Amino acid sequence: MKNFRANIYRLPPFRTSLTLIAASGNFGAPRRGRLFLSALLIFSLFIVSCKPQISIKAGKSDEASIFFSTGFSDSTAKTLQNLTGADTNAPLFNKDDVLLLLKSAGAVNTSAALPTPNEISANGTITEVSKNPLYQTGILSKTEKSLTLTLGPKQISAFYELLNDDAKSYLDLMMIPALIGEKMDTKEYTELLSSMYGPTFAEEIVSGKLTISLSSPDGRRTQKETITLGELLTTTEEKSWSINF
Repeated sequence: MKNFRANIYRLPPFRTSLTLIAASGNFGAPRRGRLFLSALLIFSLFIVSCKPQISIKAGKSDEASIFFSTGFSDSTAKTLQNLTGADTNAPLFNKDDVLLLLKSAGAVNTSAALPTPNEISANGTITEVSKNPLYQTGILSKTEKSLTLTLGPKQISAFYELLNDDAKSYLDLMMIPALIGEKMDTKEYTELLSSMYGPTFAEEIVSGKLTISLSSPDGRRTQKETITLGELLTTTEEKSWSINF
């Protein structure tokens, strides 16, 4: 842990724009600060916010519908905006950017809403799961009779590799143990984040809870589970949630 902390100061300097590039193509021109927050949302809607939720419903053939919501407290939102050079008086998320990212990732019938300036919810339908980046990274898989969501160091790293260097340099600031391969318990990770961004930010991230919900095409079978972000961020093993129908 001591040597690891020494290395955090070798990170690339903050940059104020990025282009998110995934397997499906270019997600659009850089936008100062704002696009990073959308990239952060898509990459870590599961793992780097205080109250993330994701719901996936299996559809016909190779289809799946996804709903997610996430948000931050005012204090943590301002910390993120200061880090990225975004306007602290503007909403943390931008609906148009999120919709662009979803559509570029192959989603159709997309929509997004901002319940508060620091929260967002969005949904869409992935018509071909087997050709989607989430499938290619091992995060989401589907057969005719099952739907599975998997999160672990391997899956998180695979999705991370879809980003370009600018996006990676920002996400590196979170120092996610499951991503960087540093073995650390939740207490140590909280202390690390606290030393970098303050105790309020650290506590909100590590103590937040992710709610995962999977359902069958007819909605009759569901699986719902909640996991603390600290547990997920520091995991050294894969965690899977699956439903058969």
